[in-house]
Amino acid sequence: MSKIINFIKARKFSVGGLLLFVVVASYFLFIRTKPSGLKFFTVTRGEVKSEVSVTGKVKPSKNLDLAFEKSGRITRIYVKVGDKVGEGQQLVSLDNSDLIAQLAQAQANLKSQEVKLEQLKKGTRPEQIKIHQAQLDKAKQDLTNYYSGAVNVLTDSYTKSDDAIRKQVGGLFTGLTTSNPQLIFSSSDSQAVIDVQTKMALSIAALDSWRSQLSILNSSDSAAIEQAINNSDKYLNIVKGMLDRLTDSLNSSFGISSATIDSYKLNVNTARANVNTAITNISNQLQSILSQKIVVQTNQDQLSLDLAGSTAEDISYQQAQVDSVAANVAYYQSQVSKTVLRAPFSGTVTKVNFDPGDIIPANTAAVSLIGVGQYEIEANVAESDIADVKIGNTARVTLDAYGSDVVFGAKVVQIDLSSTVLEGVATYKTTLQFLNSDSRILAGFTANVDILSALKENVLYVPTRDILTRDTKKYVKLVKDEKNGIVEESQITIGLRGSDGRTEVVSGLNEGDKIVVD
Repeated sequence: MSKIINFIKARKFSVGGLLLFVVVASYFLFIRTKPSGLKFFTVTRGEVKSEVSVTGKVKPSKNLDLAFEKSGRITRIYVKVGDKVGEGQQLVSLDNSDLIAQLAQAQANLKSQEVKLEQLKKGTRPEQIKIHQAQLDKAKQDLTNYYSGAVNVLTDSYTKSDDAIRKQVGGLFTGLTTSNPQLIFSSSDSQAVIDVQTKMALSIAALDSWRSQLSILNSSDSAAIEQAINNSDKYLNIVKGMLDRLTDSLNSSFGISSATIDSYKLNVNTARANVNTAITNISNQLQSILSQKIVVQTNQDQLSLDLAGSTAEDISYQQAQVDSVAANVAYYQSQVSKTVLRAPFSGTVTKVNFDPGDIIPANTAAVSLIGVGQYEIEANVAESDIADVKIGNTARVTLDAYGSDVVFGAKVVQIDLSSTVLEGVATYKTTLQFLNSDSRILAGFTANVDILSALKENVLYVPTRDILTRDTKKYVKLVKDEKNGIVEESQITIGLRGSDGRTEVVSGLNEGDKIVVD
């Protein structure tokens, strides 16, 4: 440098000439150099890619705990841990016998209602009218027979009651033909004695009235028969009340032997049995008459409907009945289906939590199932990298179980919108799905994932580490004369900065140019 200064002084350059000289000298001293022993890189075309590298875990794409909506007793378990199952296959069933019965009843009801609707739409055929007329005639005849039978039942009931009063217990009284019959034994229950003597007089009077009514009863007069049934019920209650108080009197009797008391009680019990039988027979006969009257009315209504024909309103109403019953069938079908757990997808059973006979609570996992074939990777991408990851990005995956030489393909299928803080760093759970099924892939494997976020092919590139930055501008050391080792800095415009150590050069270099590399 001192030689240069002396040279300038000796020749007394002008200011302009001096400046020019400085520029030229600087060029040769600082920019244009003749390096020795440096390495070069030839600018070429190729691909530049940007990847985000993360570590994740392999998991099944489908993983479910299956439970029943309602509690129940397990009747059968069809699978065990490790079994492969297909979609829709039965896994566990609960006791549903009551629901099956209700479903069958609802289905039968639906069929009946549908038949009625079809008949209404077609109209009643003459043959059907004849059938219903015959059914009505039979129902009326059966009712007549029940009325006729009632006369016999009433007569028999009277006979049993009369026998109970006059034969079985009549000997325990004096003055039966008077209005004031008296007990022939003494009792400490004075009120019972008064009651039984009064009720005995009433019973004798009731039997006399009952006999008179039966003597004029006409078996074809249904109204008179029904009235006689009602009256007979009253008479029997009077007799029964007297026998009850007579029992009370006997239980408090005194002054007579035990054998005599036992004999009296036997007669009273026989009388009570006869009266109770009479009460039951009359009640049954009355119930038969009432039930048959309903049958007659039902048949009469059906025949009237046949003769009147079907109206639009009738058909509409019956259609509503069918729809209602069909909804009921659908409900029970749904309830029955809920007593069977089925596999929602093909997979492998991983857990069976109960045994047959156990009572399982509602919403408690009974069976756990993982899907087969398609596996996913869950990885957490740091906040600084998540902007470079998009759904649909492909990825290279290696599994620790097989080493880095075995590569699997995958793609990003889901990115959580909410972050998860791991070790103080905000991350976003990202799910990738393997592109192909592979039996070597198993749940729980550690996966090393390189997600391809950007790729440019057939572009000029240089090593990223050899790009110089000064005042936000980018430079490389361009070889101007390789033979003489002349190098100069050249400004460039860059594009994609790859994660593979390459950076795209948009302008400033040509294919075949050489740059100095470290």
